[in-house]
Amino acid sequence: TTQEEQPTNPSPSENNDDAKVKKATLTVALTRELGKNSKIRSAVENHPMLGMLGIEDLQIVEMPCIQHARGENIDDLTELLKEEGALKDKYQYVVVTSPEAAKVLGEAMKTAGLEEAAAIGAKVVAVGKATEKALKTECNLSVDFVPSKANGETLALELPPVEGVDVTSVLYPASAKAADTIQEGLTSRTDGTFQVTRLNTYDTIPATFDEEQTRIMMEDVDIACFGSPSAVEAWLGNVDVALGIENLPDEDRQTAGNGDVLAACIGTTTAKACLESRRWESRKIYYPKENPGMEGWAESTGQALGDAMERKFWGGGW
Repeated sequence: TTQEEQPTNPSPSENNDDAKVKKATLTVALTRELGKNSKIRSAVENHPMLGMLGIEDLQIVEMPCIQHARGENIDDLTELLKEEGALKDKYQYVVVTSPEAAKVLGEAMKTAGLEEAAAIGAKVVAVGKATEKALKTECNLSVDFVPSKANGETLALELPPVEGVDVTSVLYPASAKAADTIQEGLTSRTDGTFQVTRLNTYDTIPATFDEEQTRIMMEDVDIACFGSPSAVEAWLGNVDVALGIENLPDEDRQTAGNGDVLAACIGTTTAKACLESRRWESRKIYYPKENPGMEGWAESTGQALGDAMERKFWGGGW
C-alpha cells in the first residue's frame, strides 16, 4: 500500500515565563450526539493542562454534528438472527467496530428474540475497549478478540483465521458511512481465507447548525473534538453554509478553511479525514498515534489546548 501523509502533532509551548501567562478563556466544541459527550467532557475538564496553562475559564459546548438513522440492511440482520441457530452455521465471527454498531446489534437481537448471549453462535470481535464495553452493556455479549490497536486496519491484520474451516466467514454489521478497511484488509490476507458479509445496519446523517450554533462555530470555538470522519464532514458542511460556499466545487472550498479551529481527533482514521479534506494544515490536527480511544483523545485535546493558548494569547507557534 502507498504511504499516506500523516498528520503531525505539534508540541505545546515550553515557555514557562509566568509573566506571559494570562488568565484566559478557550472554547472546545464536542461534536458527538447529545448525551454521548460525557466521557470526553469529563476527561477534558479534568486534564492537568488546564491548571498548567492558567486557563481560567474553559467553555465546553456540545455541537452535535451527526445523528443516526436506520441502515438499509437492519431488517436483514434481524431476520438473520431469527433463524434457528442464529449465526452458528454461517459465520465464525461477528465484527463490531463502534459503540453505535453494538447498540444497533443489541436492538436487533432483542427484536429477534435472542435473550441469551450464547444464542448468537459466533465469536464476537470488538475494535477497541469502548466497543467491547458497549457489547457487554447493550448486547450482554462477551468479546472474544480485541486488536492491539483500536482501528480497523489493525483488526483486519490481527484477527486469527479459524482452524478447521477452509474459509473464515465474518459478519460485519456496520455504518453505511464506514470505509472498506475491514473487508479489504481481511480478504487480502495471505495467512488464511476470509469471506466478509457486510450489512449496513445504521447510517449517519449530518446535522445542520442553527443560527446561534453557527455563530459559536465561526466566532468562539478554538478546538473541535471529532469522534468520526462523518463528524468532520458535517462540521465542514456547516462551515460552507456559513460562508455561503456550499455549492462551489470541492477544490474551491478547500481554501476556505475550517472555521479557524484546531482538530482534536479520536484516532488516525478521523485525523486522516481532516488532512484529506485539505481544510487543515497537518500541524493543526491532533490525534493519539499509539492509543486511540477516549484516553488518547483527551491527551490530544490537552495538547491542542496548549497550542491554542499559545496561539490565542501568547502569539507564538504559528
